[in-house]
Amino acid sequence: MDRRYSVLFFFCAASVLISFNVSALTAVVPAISRSLNISANDAASLIPYYMIPYGLCALFYAPLASRFSIKHLMMTACILFALGNALSLAFDSLTVILLGRVVAGFGAAAVTPLALMTLGKIFEKDLRGRVLGAFFSSSFLGAMLGLVLSGIAPWHWLFIVPAVLSVVLAIAFIFCPKEGMEANTGVRVNYMDVFRVKGLRRILVFIALMSLLFHGVGKWYGVFLDKIYGYNQMTISGLIILTALTASIGQLIGGFISDKYGRAMACYVGIGILSFFIMMLYGQYSLLNLAIILSLISIGWTIAHNGISTILADFSSSYRAELAALNSSVRFFSGGIGFWISGGFMQSNFKLSFLSIGALMSLLVFLVPHLVIQRKDV
Repeated sequence: MDRRYSVLFFFCAASVLISFNVSALTAVVPAISRSLNISANDAASLIPYYMIPYGLCALFYAPLASRFSIKHLMMTACILFALGNALSLAFDSLTVILLGRVVAGFGAAAVTPLALMTLGKIFEKDLRGRVLGAFFSSSFLGAMLGLVLSGIAPWHWLFIVPAVLSVVLAIAFIFCPKEGMEANTGVRVNYMDVFRVKGLRRILVFIALMSLLFHGVGKWYGVFLDKIYGYNQMTISGLIILTALTASIGQLIGGFISDKYGRAMACYVGIGILSFFIMMLYGQYSLLNLAIILSLISIGWTIAHNGISTILADFSSSYRAELAALNSSVRFFSGGIGFWISGGFMQSNFKLSFLSIGALMSLLVFLVPHLVIQRKDV
């Protein structure tokens, strides 16, 4: 067997692990709130306390990879992720749980940048798209496994399982092939140089705005479905599982549109679907109709995400390390900030907040020609 695919397997396993409880925690915020006898808003703070440290720390792994073995960095990241999840098992202390989410974010931030750097280095261009597709698809598998568990087991298991498996994966990385996992010695990482590349800043601004608005909606699903619709935990988890499944469909559709009709067209289509159906959440619906709306929001998000990510991937491979880190950093940091900003509005009125965010999202359609450019020097 080609040893490169063993490297891919290890990165996919890490992606499954760090995705395990991200979406699931969105679903169980109401259960955590009741269990700890705190407000839903306080319980929901688990989400930005993970996303913002993740976004900040993603920037550090590219320069670290030029000095230290990627294999050793991944082993360290797994241990940090295990420690963070173990700390989050302090059932009676929200402060310790939040500290655990911060530590988990530090560890999880390593996976995507290091994977994109390594896989882009060891696989040829004609295989790279499928390889990265397999890597990103593994995150949906992790999310679905966590969501299934959230519907049938107490929320504590969302921390117990990744804590144990992180230690197992850290040990297993000892047996990961060395192919591409050595330090990127001689690779100079300079984010300021990358920011001078024509058009890149516009694209990063676009990613930041899109993530800020989307996560200001999607990460509130659990509380919204509990407070507005009164659904039980299994129904909430089931609906969020559906969004994870349809997100993978959106990725495929987005890839087809990006390749067939252009990257900008994928942004137009995705944002149009996304903004319209976010605004639709203003109404009151049956379970079936609500499931359709949530699914279409998820599809719109991943179509747009595919379009803008593909534009980013079109830049020169000379900037692979920096762009791999910046893509993760901007998405998670702005997503965490978006969730935090939207919290006050959601407390006041969920439906009016969704209507307003959907309207703001629709304005991004008009920004596409100014923020997104088609690269010709690829």
